[in-house]
Amino acid sequence: MIVTNMTRQTRVANKVFVAKSFLDRLKGLIGTPPLQAGEGFLLPGCMGIHTFGMNYPIDVIYLNKSSEVIALLENLKPNSLGLVKFTSCAVLEFPVGTIRRSKTQAGDQLAINGADELIEPAVVKPIPCFRL
Repeated sequence: MIVTNMTRQTRVANKVFVAKSFLDRLKGLIGTPPLQAGEGFLLPGCMGIHTFGMNYPIDVIYLNKSSEVIALLENLKPNSLGLVKFTSCAVLEFPVGTIRRSKTQAGDQLAINGADELIEPAVVKPIPCFRL
């Protein structure tokens, strides 16, 4: 999946992995090598995250059901607790520096397009807001 900041007209990430199952959500990035520039991890239906068990910091973006940025955390250190945002419907995790590089700010509109199995980008759709 590709994430674009529509407000700033910047690319946030070119390759975003999605937590598609309960186990994907449970494991998250724990035990994985650090995300590379242009990569990200999407947790749909998520209101908060932690980095317990991780060995690298991350940038974090919280989205509402309209894919609008409602909160950001830059350089969240390993073994930390992130924010809990009750209005969040998804959380994106990126390598440190992604928020600054993409100039993303609270209130910006993000577009999440495409999928690994698609050649052409999909229509931009809001994030479904669900809870596990």
